[in-house]
Amino acid sequence: MSSAAATAAALSEALFETLLYGAYGVLFAIVIYLFRRRHGIMEKRPVRGVLLGLIVQFITITVHWINGIYEVYFSFVHLGGGETIVAFYSDLSAPHAVLQITLFVICSLVADMLVIYRLYVIFSHRRNPVIFPLLLLVGQAISGGGVISVFATSNHANAFYSLANGWVTTSLVSSIVISVYSSAMISWKIWWARRALGGLSVHFIGGIRPMFFLAVLVESAALQTAASIALLAGFQIGFIAQQLVVQHLAPAIFGISTVLIHARIGLGWAYEPSGQSTSVDISARITFAAAPSDAYPSRGEEHALEVYPRK
Repeated sequence: MSSAAATAAALSEALFETLLYGAYGVLFAIVIYLFRRRHGIMEKRPVRGVLLGLIVQFITITVHWINGIYEVYFSFVHLGGGETIVAFYSDLSAPHAVLQITLFVICSLVADMLVIYRLYVIFSHRRNPVIFPLLLLVGQAISGGGVISVFATSNHANAFYSLANGWVTTSLVSSIVISVYSSAMISWKIWWARRALGGLSVHFIGGIRPMFFLAVLVESAALQTAASIALLAGFQIGFIAQQLVVQHLAPAIFGISTVLIHARIGLGWAYEPSGQSTSVDISARITFAAAPSDAYPSRGEEHALEVYPRK
């Protein structure tokens, strides 16, 4: 990688990661507020578990961003830029590089854990739908450890690409499959719920179709999937500049994807199973957007699916 490409990559990642981190920080604060408002002091264990995961992810992304700013500052101010930037970013065993990849691995694992837990909730806390992604998560954790080990023991980018190819590919593919699997299962669950209500009179308010696709897009962590695919592509073609930028931006993108999911939950917009019964003889209400309530007064049309039994 030339010094010009390294300089452009370093400056680009610092700028865009700062912008993404700012957006993520605002969304994270909103989600914490919504959870506090919706669940009170959050005494329920599942709520505390989700909150803990969000906080761990926030700390990880924050430290990752700070370390990234330090890398740019050190390479330009202390080293003076130029050819030294290439050597600085190629030294993968340096503490800053090992810390950065470790934080990336942790953030990716936490994001996938929260996606799997969301799938677990949508399927009424059944274990069978989450067995496959949990096995993938174990493989992702092992391969992530392998990537960190390669970083800590190598000292050049080319050596890293040759030694870590299997570890990186396994880790990223596992994350992508988890996201795609979750997307498919969530889409199927919502489609199944709508089909199960086929024998009932259905009244659409405010247009359900756009909200349906938006719900699937957000809850399936599409942003996280796109970032993982971009990382995998950059690594496989050996484009170090692209891989450098995407790797630095990915944690903030993972965080935004996660908080968007939980912002929908905090607002009461997310799909939630109404009970264990599969009977469609009782009236049901599936909310795809905020409904009027004391906590959230209506300021416009309600986007919801009203279901009533046929007489």
